[in-house]
Amino acid sequence: MKLAIPTLLALLTPLTLAQAQNLTLEAALAKAAEQAPVVAAKAELDDANANLQRVLSDPLLTRPSRVQAEQRSALAKVSYERAVVQAQSSIVAAYTQVLEAQVQVRLAQKALEIAARGLEIAQIRQRNGSGTALDVRNAQNRLDDARSNASRAENGLALAQSSLRSLVGAFGGLAPLPNPPALPEAGTVRELLGKNPDVLQARQRVELASLQVELLDPSYAARAEIDAARARAEQASAGAREVERGLGLQYDSLYQNLQAAQRALSVQQAALANAREALANEKKRLDAGLISQVAYLQAELSFIQAELAVQQALGNYYRAYYSLLSGGR
Repeated sequence: MKLAIPTLLALLTPLTLAQAQNLTLEAALAKAAEQAPVVAAKAELDDANANLQRVLSDPLLTRPSRVQAEQRSALAKVSYERAVVQAQSSIVAAYTQVLEAQVQVRLAQKALEIAARGLEIAQIRQRNGSGTALDVRNAQNRLDDARSNASRAENGLALAQSSLRSLVGAFGGLAPLPNPPALPEAGTVRELLGKNPDVLQARQRVELASLQVELLDPSYAARAEIDAARARAEQASAGAREVERGLGLQYDSLYQNLQAAQRALSVQQAALANAREALANEKKRLDAGLISQVAYLQAELSFIQAELAVQQALGNYYRAYYSLLSGGR
């Protein structure tokens, strides 16, 4: 009887499998539900909803008890939603930083290659009498700087990967960012403001204060008590208006930042298209013997710089988008 030969997939541990697959942004964002603040917010939401059902089933239910239970449930809901988007914002920031760091490593490596070639050329020129020892020393210094920059870029990538790993767990490579979400309509800002927990809490204070006024009647409450309740309601209303005004300005600023990020992304994408065309032309010139190999390396360096600018602009847009959704926190 022949023993079954284990497949390669069966031999792989879960960690190996995780490292063998490219992590997508969608999969990374799904990890938001596992973040501690989200777990805590979900527990509060579940408890608040359960409490609301208990209160509503009470045959001796009073209006204040019902309002307070409903308010707790509503606040727990928006707090949970904000916790999720805040966790997603952190993941997006870490994810985009890794992608940017990867391009920075490529850029540093290309610069290192050019510096090494530059040293070779300086040495050749010194030997044939068209260069000096000073030229060689300067080329050597540029090579040393390029090595240091490449080392810093590698360290930066390792740090960015560690940061993302702390949020989503083990991963191998990263998939490129998908097409960015469209710029929301301007009216979305007001909707986001209305769902902000701070705004909702301020509005709930107004509702409770107004309820206290409604529940007081001159037949059993002193005029002074009623006046004090009305004063508290007015103060709550004024406080709510101030909260909405301040946060409204903040959301407007976040929306403007997102608009600016979109414009910058469009500019950098156009620049990358031009750089790609320029690189193709330089390759033709290299093949035709019209430029040197080192000149073509410089063209490749310029193209990677354009790639980095697009990657950074795309990352900025994603970060600005999730910053708007989370209210900038």
